[in-house]
Parts: sequence; C-alpha cells; structure tokens
Amino acid sequence: MDDEKRALAGELALGLLDGEDREEALRALDRDPDFREAVRNWSESLVPLTETVEAAPPAYLLGEIEARLFDTAPAFWPALWRDIRAPENRPVVAIVAAAKLALIAWLLYLFM
Repeated sequence: MDDEKRALAGELALGLLDGEDREEALRALDRDPDFREAVRNWSESLVPLTETVEAAPPAYLLGEIEARLFDTAPAFWPALWRDIRAPENRPVVAIVAAAKLALIAWLLYLFM
C-alpha cells in the first residue's frame, strides 16, 4: 500500500474527512482489504490516545496558575507559606530546620 492510501486511512480513522473525500474513502473501505486493514491498524493505534485519565493538579498550584493567567500576583507571605508547605519542599524544610536547631544548640553550648 502506498503512503497516500495509508495517510487517507489515517484521516478516515481520525474522522478528518468530509464530503466527497469521506465517501471515496468509505467506498475504498468496502472494496479494498488492504485499505480496510490500514484503517483498522490506525484505529487500534489511536485507541490509547482517546483513553484519558482524570488528573487534577495539586491544590497549591491553582493560585499560581490563576496568577499567571490573570496577572494577579499572590501576596508574598501566603505564597511563601504555601511554598514552604508544598510536598516537594519538605526535605529542604527538614534540612533547614535541623541546621537551625544545630546552630541554636551550638550557641547555647558556647554561652552557657
């Protein structure tokens, strides 16, 4: 099968054809087994693209998305607090807290 027929089969499988082109492709589908096989292959390979998984972004991103879309910058302190509480920043927050505790312990050791 040539590339033009393969492309036509893909367009038919995607539903991109209309009018006379669609009628011609449907006639070819009835009479040409190779074309029918190409349409079937296209349809099977496109099925994973039509299956969507419902996924929502994390809640803390909503403010940032709205700020970028509508040009409204969030207030500094709420944004900082939200960033500190973000799950991906927990290791950094733990390291900083441990370093602060070590510094306080060292200062108490020096002055006591």
